[in-house]
Amino acid sequence: MAVSLATALGFTYWGLTVGNSPITRIGQVSGLSNLQFRLALLVLVVVAVVGWATVRGSERTRATAVRLGAAAVAGLSTGFLGAGQVFALRGTPWPINGPYGDNNRLLGWAEEVLHTGSMHAFYPPAVPYLLGYAAKTGFLGGQPAFGLKWLFIAFVALTGPAAYLAWRSCLSPLPALAVGLLPALQQTLSHKPYSPFVLVVLVPLIAKLLMWLRASPHFTTRGAALRGGFLGLLFGLLFLVYSGWHLWSLPGALIATLFFFPWRTGARRGLLLLGSTLAGFLLVAGVYLRVLLSAASTRDQWCSGYTLTEPAYIGTTPLSSRAWDDPGEYPGFGEFAGLHMYAVLALVGLGVAVAIGLREAVVIAPLACFGSAWLIRFWLAGHMEADQQVQLFPRTMMQIQATLTALAVLACLLTVRKLAPLVQSRTTDRPDTQRRFTAVGALLALALAGGMIGSYFSNQYLPTLPEEKLAGTLAWQSHQFRKPDGNCPKYANHGTCRDYPKRTIIHDAPPVERMVCEYPWRKVSSDGSISLLLTQP
Repeated sequence: MAVSLATALGFTYWGLTVGNSPITRIGQVSGLSNLQFRLALLVLVVVAVVGWATVRGSERTRATAVRLGAAAVAGLSTGFLGAGQVFALRGTPWPINGPYGDNNRLLGWAEEVLHTGSMHAFYPPAVPYLLGYAAKTGFLGGQPAFGLKWLFIAFVALTGPAAYLAWRSCLSPLPALAVGLLPALQQTLSHKPYSPFVLVVLVPLIAKLLMWLRASPHFTTRGAALRGGFLGLLFGLLFLVYSGWHLWSLPGALIATLFFFPWRTGARRGLLLLGSTLAGFLLVAGVYLRVLLSAASTRDQWCSGYTLTEPAYIGTTPLSSRAWDDPGEYPGFGEFAGLHMYAVLALVGLGVAVAIGLREAVVIAPLACFGSAWLIRFWLAGHMEADQQVQLFPRTMMQIQATLTALAVLACLLTVRKLAPLVQSRTTDRPDTQRRFTAVGALLALALAGGMIGSYFSNQYLPTLPEEKLAGTLAWQSHQFRKPDGNCPKYANHGTCRDYPKRTIIHDAPPVERMVCEYPWRKVSSDGSISLLLTQP
């Protein structure tokens, strides 16, 4: 744990020393290259240590080196993303996107906490309260926005270690690294990083609950209660950070619980485990859960290109892309019968994982979360026109992607586990020679994947002008506000900047009878008829 956290935060901090310009394209390329060079050097050290331990060390030394190497790769991979965000915001104290978008509401609620000690909203309270109380202590100079920048960077950097450590409770080091890291990297969302952080940790925690539930007949009364309470506290803390994934996973998790419950061998211990889990959850998140349930009638009418695409699309373009803001039949056609190759590989992985590992909790947990989100997505989208509500159903795509990717990786791992005895029986080499460099190869491949994916997402968030309609616009906004000392940030546009608002005001849009939700090139009149605003190619 210490190694994973240290490498993630250490590499993020190292990003402060990248001296290139985050505004010019040549500076951006040079900055990313400097980060890649540093990452490559550290990965070589990790691989060399594991390789030496494999060849020269004892079995215990080799196992320790593999465990520490996997933790280091998990930290370095998302530490690269954290360093990339540090580089993108070089020279400005303000968070990505400044006071716009979701930041406006988060900072508004944080200001409310700062001045009143509480907030009145149904949004998960952890981030606003953390920023508000930190500003109240004077740690942030009375300005919650200072904390939001570094809080977002910390969430980005720690997503890999958190996902790895959560899966490590269910799997050995290398499988835990692969199953935890790849979905975590895939769901990078630097302008709202606490959401994917919760998602990639929640799924393995559900798997751990199922594992303990099956084993509960062998626990003592005290052991069952402590285990359940511990998981309940973790579920509750995650719920306070972002609650959407809990709600979309709940139906599938409940069904999975019925299958893993020890009906014949230890129902009382199983009930004790589940009851203590619920008690721990309510202890932490009970007050907020009551607030959330009381706000169930709140209407969400926010629309985007994701709202308007065909509902069975599972995505290739990440949410960090702004491609869907442009006119066109987003997302376009894939290579196989309209499906993109990601979808094809994910579906093959799902089938193999179910065929080989249907009885295993590590397969059932992501499968249950996927099925639950899949059905809820269609239910909400199917009522969208009648109810004139979106209810954030496009966000289910993140949960669908993360769980399908986890299942695809698990399919590969389960297949290797099945085939390994067959391969060993047909070779004359010693078994220890066959597996000698397995860890070295896996760590090298996953580290390179982390660096490449990290470079892609970091590049997405490097500052770009608003007219380019890219995710980098969010970082560009951060450079356009005056610093507390009255000077403009170093990379402000033409050396001019705007005053940052002393207090963020939340402007709630008035309720409307009909959603303004159509393709950008269409216009919906009051009678419901549609006219084209421009001609598509």
